[in-house]
Amino acid sequence: MIVRVDVYTKDVDAALSAFKTAFETGASDLNLNSYDDRDARVVRYFNLSFEAEHSSKAISDLDNGPFNVDSEKL
Repeated sequence: MIVRVDVYTKDVDAALSAFKTAFETGASDLNLNSYDDRDARVVRYFNLSFEAEHSSKAISDLDNGPFNVDSEKL
């Protein structure tokens, strides 16, 4: 079954690594976005989203990283 993943992190290296894993394992509709505080000129968090098989390594690897489904809980 194909599922949609939508997670948030403040760790750019973890976001890039997860994006790469998703790409290499055949995920589709991959997106990695940053959300910034323009007044403070800092990135607040990153949003990673993609579609993949529910048993994909890209999805299971997210459990071992600094990801959350709620950006307010980072």
